[in-house]
Amino acid sequence: MNRKAIEQEIQRRANWHKPQSHVIADYYRIRRKVAYPLPLQKMVVPHMPVPGIAIYPWSIWVLWDFEERVNSLGWAGTWFDDLDAQNLVKRDIEALAHWPCYRQYERPDLSLGHCARLLWLAYTQWNWLGDGVRTHIEGAFSRIVDDALKYSDEHHGRFVSKEDILALDEPHSVLHNIPLIGTVGIALAAHGIKHEATSILDQRLHAVMGAILDLRHGGHSEGVGYDGYIMDFVVHWLQAMDDVGRKPILEHVRFGDLLDESVALGVPGDVAHVAEIGDVEPKEMPYHLAAHAKLYAMTQDARAAWLLSKCRLDWMRADALGVLYDVVDGWEVTAPQSGALDGHYTTVLRSGWEREDCAVAMSVSNSPMGHLQKDTGSLLIGSRGRWLIDDPGYQQYMKKTEREFTLGVGAHNAPVINGQAQVHKLSERQVRLDTLDGDVCRMDVDLTACYAGELALDAVKRTVWLRGNDLVVVADHIVGQKVDRLNYYWHGHPDAAWWVADGWAQVYFPDVTLWVSSPQAELSDAQVDRLPGSRGQLTLCAEVDRNASVIWWVFQIGAVAPSVVASGKRLDVNGQLFTL
Repeated sequence: MNRKAIEQEIQRRANWHKPQSHVIADYYRIRRKVAYPLPLQKMVVPHMPVPGIAIYPWSIWVLWDFEERVNSLGWAGTWFDDLDAQNLVKRDIEALAHWPCYRQYERPDLSLGHCARLLWLAYTQWNWLGDGVRTHIEGAFSRIVDDALKYSDEHHGRFVSKEDILALDEPHSVLHNIPLIGTVGIALAAHGIKHEATSILDQRLHAVMGAILDLRHGGHSEGVGYDGYIMDFVVHWLQAMDDVGRKPILEHVRFGDLLDESVALGVPGDVAHVAEIGDVEPKEMPYHLAAHAKLYAMTQDARAAWLLSKCRLDWMRADALGVLYDVVDGWEVTAPQSGALDGHYTTVLRSGWEREDCAVAMSVSNSPMGHLQKDTGSLLIGSRGRWLIDDPGYQQYMKKTEREFTLGVGAHNAPVINGQAQVHKLSERQVRLDTLDGDVCRMDVDLTACYAGELALDAVKRTVWLRGNDLVVVADHIVGQKVDRLNYYWHGHPDAAWWVADGWAQVYFPDVTLWVSSPQAELSDAQVDRLPGSRGQLTLCAEVDRNASVIWWVFQIGAVAPSVVASGKRLDVNGQLFTL
């Protein structure tokens, strides 16, 4: 990444947007595309039917795409003195500034946050908009506060400090990303016109963000996708305040957790492609990367600079490229240490971040937030820019077969016991991380409490080793008098080809093969299936010996399968001994 590459990417996007007469909103989760005529004169909510969802959040996806349009054209107009791009931005922002309402719902919602932020960024970044457009934006700011402040009061008004939130029986219930992002939008509008409610909104956001950061000590998270989504808005609120106002957030001991997540979870060879554990969409929701780009001006974090310097530009949001343009050439970068890493709602073993390295990411979340699923112990294995062992990585809201694929019994790869997947998250993180001698690292998690009590399980524990950049070993120790059946569902990369022979499954690409086997399972190609609802992933569906004291799984990257000998709690792989 460098300034020249950023210029080329913004120019490419601007050239695509210039001739468009519509914003194309890609509702990829429900397989719809909608063309909204430009300029957008008001919020339009289509009436296209979405099975099982009465009021779909149509406004969000069109605003995601509209933001990309305006920011791409805006930076092209700024850097290249492109008058055509400037005039299109003036037209689009002028129309947005006259919208009668910026909410789809009766609350501080995401559409409110996105509209207010887009107006704020145009107002503060692009002087060439002219006084007339800026005056209309100020009018929009006034309408936003007048309209939406009462909804923020209803949702968060009773909280003066973070302690008020932390005293609740379920503090997480008021910390969801949607009303927080909406409230940031109101606060930016208030700052823009120095509204008398500004100090109240600042105090409110301090309470909410302070509570979120404090609760991170106990595992609170919405996953890197939504943790990043929140921070990508909060950073603009921080920018709107002075150093004193920013200090409690920036200097909080858990403020760096988001960067830990982003760094730990990137696949070797493509750091922007974070492990899709929970509701995480690396390409569609790269907001965590945008947040790190915007925070860099305040933190000068050399680890964030390293991460951003390795990111693919085509997945970066245009507003992130806009701020990186001024800092990317000449910044100091510090590479993180590999080995056993704490990703907070995950644990990760990795040999490094380069293309031929290997990483294993495992879910260990005890967060009550809904974007993280009941999938403790489920793991992804990545190399060569791909997660070779993968996960659906999202949750389908329509009540069809795809919902079962993303949330059902076979959605993840922790053991399925007597036909039952997990029904609980961890109450607390029961996790161990170790970097062992040589090039071996290990992680352990106790899954026992994640399963239904009726299974009467004495123990379910998963141990994972990574040796070097090519061998992953998984040991599941399962004890219970009522265990009658054990099943596994290993999802491959959506584009992978499969082959099964001689007891080994192969997840195949021309540049890499991952060999998969278990001494406790008889594998055949009849077990490789495309499950109902899959968008392309094939799944190895295997039943294993329920009487085995340990269920071993071996994953080897290479041209040939390894030699494997299992004996109870000991496994030999090409002479390397693994012992529970």
